[in-house]
Amino acid sequence: MFTLFVLLTLYCIIHSVLADFEIMKKWYFKWWYRFFYVVQSNLLLIPPFVVYLKIESDYVLNYPFIIKLILFLIQIFAVAFSIYAAKSYDNMSFLGFTQIKNFLFHGEEEFREKGLFELDGALKYVRHPYYFSGLVLIWARPLKGKDLIVNFVFTLYFILGAYNEERKLLKYFGNAYEEYRQKVPMLIPTFLRFKKWK
Repeated sequence: MFTLFVLLTLYCIIHSVLADFEIMKKWYFKWWYRFFYVVQSNLLLIPPFVVYLKIESDYVLNYPFIIKLILFLIQIFAVAFSIYAAKSYDNMSFLGFTQIKNFLFHGEEEFREKGLFELDGALKYVRHPYYFSGLVLIWARPLKGKDLIVNFVFTLYFILGAYNEERKLLKYFGNAYEEYRQKVPMLIPTFLRFKKWK
């Protein structure tokens, strides 16, 4: 289990460093960088996943059928919410495809997102909908000992990742994002919609 903890921690560190504009600014906006980032993020998950599968571990938190059913429904909600949240983002540029297309067809070697701050969909309820869904998915289930290690590392990562992302967003959008932070919670959504963003 120590190996699993180390591999997951290394993954989170590498993932955070490569996502940091200040550290990676020489390459951060290059046409190939976002796609590279997505690919390496997935590849680096393979070693801890393989180790996780090999670990034999007993349940620490197991539940009766009715609780498992409720948790399953909560997980379905989390998946549906993340799909809903996907509509709030430019997924083609998030995955790096827009950058590649612009380079191949227009010769654009760098890609910078437009500085327009807009709120839509899930972002009206929580500032980091993917992190919220991720937290629900990892905790709303029966848990083995090895799952507690995974959950501890990723919970800490999601929280620190949210703060790090907000640091960048504040620099990028300034007062508009600060005002947004005052109205919308970071990780636990409120479904009482506030007045439409202007």
